[in-house]
Amino acid sequence: MFSLLPLSLSAQAKKQKITITENLVFKPLPYVMVFNDEFDGNSLDTSKWYTYYPYGTNVTKDSCSFCRTHIGANVYKDENAVLSNGVLQLWSKEEKMTWFDRDFTYTSAMINSKQTFTTYGRYEIKCKLPKGAQQWPAFWIFGWNTEIDIFEFICSGPSKLEFSIHKWLSKDCPRRKKDNGSPCYSSQSGKVDFEIDFSADFHSFAMEYDPFMIRYYIDDIMVRYVCRYYDKKGRPITKNTIQKGDYLLEPSFPILGEPVAVIANQMICTSHKEKNPIFPNVMEIDYIRVYQRDFP
Repeated sequence: MFSLLPLSLSAQAKKQKITITENLVFKPLPYVMVFNDEFDGNSLDTSKWYTYYPYGTNVTKDSCSFCRTHIGANVYKDENAVLSNGVLQLWSKEEKMTWFDRDFTYTSAMINSKQTFTTYGRYEIKCKLPKGAQQWPAFWIFGWNTEIDIFEFICSGPSKLEFSIHKWLSKDCPRRKKDNGSPCYSSQSGKVDFEIDFSADFHSFAMEYDPFMIRYYIDDIMVRYVCRYYDKKGRPITKNTIQKGDYLLEPSFPILGEPVAVIANQMICTSHKEKNPIFPNVMEIDYIRVYQRDFP
């Protein structure tokens, strides 16, 4: 059903030359589940989730314009996150709402984990996507330097999927002009058409973050990978053992140890070509699970 996405389709930042001075060997231990929500209750467990982006110094309150709007054309509204029959529904609606003196035409919903994660792991969701091209559903992890988008369906309908890795604000960030909201480094797949309507049924999406690789899965089939190290000819190294010597480094690869949160959200696109957008619309989530493991 799926095929491995060729690395040539990945928009990579220029590799950095590095020297590894000693052999690197990693032997992974088994995964251990450290966080999950099966959404089996009567209401969203707010001990696990924010329903907004906890930006700023007072993260327990949605006290900023960006906290409930992000970059979308909607306001994230608590009432749009509904539990029903063991499924979390994130609704998008065409309705007017004012937030921080700004008027919006749409509302939507999102969840952001209160627990953060600082080591290698697997992040997984089982969900059914909204219909239509005006929607922007996503499942991702985020810290101030690290962003890994496990999936984004960006304003092109529920078949065209994009995988991304972004590094923000890192100490080795190249000098930029005025902050324009762009990451320092990125690795993006571009929109990949899997010719599957992911709004027709539930599918699992997962990402595994290891010392040497990031792997993307749909229904437990690996569909893309990004390596941390490449040989001097630019060929990816996929083994857990690396001999000392000269290599190329993927600069967008995450910084180990930075706390990241798990986020699922349903956003409205700021521009679209859909003549008859579908509202109300919904992203349905069966579960979200996080596993971690060490590499002694």
